[in-house]
Amino acid sequence: MTRRIVLLFILVALVAAVAVTGFGGERANAVVEPAVAATTKLPDRVLGKADAPVVVEEYVSLTCSHCAEFYNKTLPELEPKYVDTGKVKFILRDFPLDGTALKAAVLARCMPEDMFYPFVKTVYKNLKEWATGENPEKTLIQYARLGGLSEDKAKACLADKSLQDAVLAERTTATEKMKIEATPTFIINYGAEKIEGGKTAAEFAAVLDRVLAKGK
Repeated sequence: MTRRIVLLFILVALVAAVAVTGFGGERANAVVEPAVAATTKLPDRVLGKADAPVVVEEYVSLTCSHCAEFYNKTLPELEPKYVDTGKVKFILRDFPLDGTALKAAVLARCMPEDMFYPFVKTVYKNLKEWATGENPEKTLIQYARLGGLSEDKAKACLADKSLQDAVLAERTTATEKMKIEATPTFIINYGAEKIEGGKTAAEFAAVLDRVLAKGK
């Protein structure tokens, strides 16, 4: 069986694995293994100051509507008080729930580092338009071009099997080691707190304040 066929089976399995949970998150029913052992380790993409005392690892899928709600409504309320002041930093962990989310995640990883989060925010802001459109890949490439990535580089990125494997490997690691089952899930200070599903900014802030208070 060729590598291309194996990857096709994986993408089909990813699409079939999507279900909606009862707590406002989106759940994957099965762990999907990468086509081959990942040779590329994904670098951290950090939103906030590197030395922030509170670390929030966000496990998200770029086609997850609840993740989009966090980025579009909750995060803008949290950033001025927690991120911009150096108290909290967010690190995105890829947990694609379907083949389209995998493409978006791979393309995000090819963006210039300073354009990673602007690209992700654009993807979530326009989720309904591009994810259900006739050609999601074409629209994603357009977003990437706005962020400084050429069309040729974007297409090469989407065809990069080692990067696809690395994204899938991160998802597998999240399931096995962190017991992540749905998106969005937030692991705060490496397990001190865990937030699952959609939460209001006030609910999120209460958890962050509690963690910050413990560190004083």
